Amino acid sequence: MDATELFVPEINVIIEHAHSEGSYISDDSYLKLKKIYEILSCIKPGEDDEKRHIWIEVSRGPISAFGDFKEYKESGEVETPEEFEQLWKDYYPEETIWYRFDTAKYEDELFFYLDGKLICSIRQDEPPAKVPAIDPDYFESFADWLLRKVVNETDKLKKDVTAYNHFIEQNLSWSKRFGRIKRRGYWEIQGDETIRPDKNLGDESIEKLKIVVAKTKSQNIPLLETMTTGEFFRICEICYEANSYFSNSQMQLTPKEKYLKMADGRDAGLRELANDSPSAFYEWHHSSAWLGGHPWEICRGGNSTHVSLYISEMQGKWKVRLAGSSIVRVEETVKMAVALYDNGIPFELTDAEEILGMVTGNDYIGIVPEYIFPRYCHGFFPKEDQIIDFMNLGYDREINGKIVGKIYWYPLEWITLV
Repeated sequence: MDATELFVPEINVIIEHAHSEGSYISDDSYLKLKKIYEILSCIKPGEDDEKRHIWIEVSRGPISAFGDFKEYKESGEVETPEEFEQLWKDYYPEETIWYRFDTAKYEDELFFYLDGKLICSIRQDEPPAKVPAIDPDYFESFADWLLRKVVNETDKLKKDVTAYNHFIEQNLSWSKRFGRIKRRGYWEIQGDETIRPDKNLGDESIEKLKIVVAKTKSQNIPLLETMTTGEFFRICEICYEANSYFSNSQMQLTPKEKYLKMADGRDAGLRELANDSPSAFYEWHHSSAWLGGHPWEICRGGNSTHVSLYISEMQGKWKVRLAGSSIVRVEETVKMAVALYDNGIPFELTDAEEILGMVTGNDYIGIVPEYIFPRYCHGFFPKEDQIIDFMNLGYDREINGKIVGKIYWYPLEWITLV
């Protein structure tokens, strides 16, 4: 590896293998990291944990930085030098890539991040005994390279802070920025290659959804006088049948059996309660028995992709709340909402306005940088934009070229001096 310069493939190795077990940073690397933190201290920190950041542009370098042709040929990935070169360009189509470098401090510990990935942390006044890193020699070369990059960037920043920020604004890759795109505009570009809940739901269901949204927004939803496990399972069954989850041969299953097949499974003893006892349900609900369980997760899924039907007690009566706003489940949620409405079940729909926008194409999809996983990104966007669905730009350059022009890009965070 070149001791004086590192390229994109080598930086990606650092990001991918940070905190590898069995190797630790050297005293020399520790001192360089402290120096990097001190140099970056010329930048005004954010409000939390003295966070500071700077952008570093890195060349993809020569093909030798990507790998060795003979090794790729022996592994069967390529047959010719031409194929090897094409593979290199497929992995790294851009000649340069931008990385966001962040530092933070909590008490006496300093943290260092590249594109949101924690590379390492050190004690400010205590040399490392065992700070996990990749191969020490490799990490030492990286620390030396990073120190030179930080010195170079901060020198430019000190020389003309306005010019520096304007340069970043004009040249930073779209894939590193936050933006928003109208879902309908995204549909126009992607056509049938994306999820189109509007097509499957149809106008009639969407019109009923609008009524549900209006009722939820009015906050004047009737409460149920009593609640039992039998009533809860019956409401669940309405939701299940709205989506035809069960075949004809399974329709003889009881509502409880359907719940047990579809739900998360961690029902915290709900299945054991007497089916028709309001007092049993009340006592269970007001005990600590179900805390930590998932009795309301009526359609299992991931952290953000399940559907829930919550039951809560309010002044001796019961409130029903349906929740499931992930784009991959929203069609199911809307069908459930329409079925509950048709069956006269009073309920509240969580994220009702956002769901209506999602299925009509009138909401926004939040665009997040490629180094951020597009889940739970609400805090990155203004509340008034009502964004609950997120995505990264993809790898198709032709599609991205069409999408970028339809995106509203939020202003970059301005880097200022202390």
